[in-house]
Amino acid sequence: MIMTGMIFQFNSEQGTGLIMFSDGEQKEFSTDEWVDESNMPSVGLKILYEDSDDLIKIKVLSEEDIKKISSAKKPKEEELTNFSSLEEFQTYFSDKGFDIIKNTDEPTDKQLTMGRLSDEGVQSVSISFVNSKSELTKNIISLSSVDDYIQYFKDTGYRLIKDSEDNASRNATLRRYVMDKHSEISIEANNDKITLTKMLNGKEVS
Repeated sequence: MIMTGMIFQFNSEQGTGLIMFSDGEQKEFSTDEWVDESNMPSVGLKILYEDSDDLIKIKVLSEEDIKKISSAKKPKEEELTNFSSLEEFQTYFSDKGFDIIKNTDEPTDKQLTMGRLSDEGVQSVSISFVNSKSELTKNIISLSSVDDYIQYFKDTGYRLIKDSEDNASRNATLRRYVMDKHSEISIEANNDKITLTKMLNGKEVS
């Protein structure tokens, strides 16, 4: 078993600490399990936890480790035809930065639509199941106005908090809370130019 996490607590005198994994689970550890000769355990350090045949190895998480784990978890696009549920499609496209626009998982109506904002517009994917066989459709949806952007973000779960207009400029703010993540989108339009700013848990993201 290989997991990633962060050192949540560490007592250097006792050589013991507590790891919080990416799924929220916590586990105690000791320096006897630390195999990284280049680094010492410390609070806040991101780690790779490997448990094989009751032998535990803990070390600092490297970029190479992240790439290996990511490639192992994410299926190749040609494997999408093997997916048998909307949940598998949702997990795959969520990992690629797509948001849910519509999700209907009922016996007679199984449809999933997700979108991701890009320079070209919204990259949209729609999945439906017909006779237990999945059908995937991709599309690019152009967004040309502030109203278009507002509607897209509302479709993905955001609430419109502010929408003001002054002469040639317009400003809109939308917010969304998902689990422990607080996202805020600011849309600013001056004449024909539209600028988007995204904040995640108080920090600006690209």
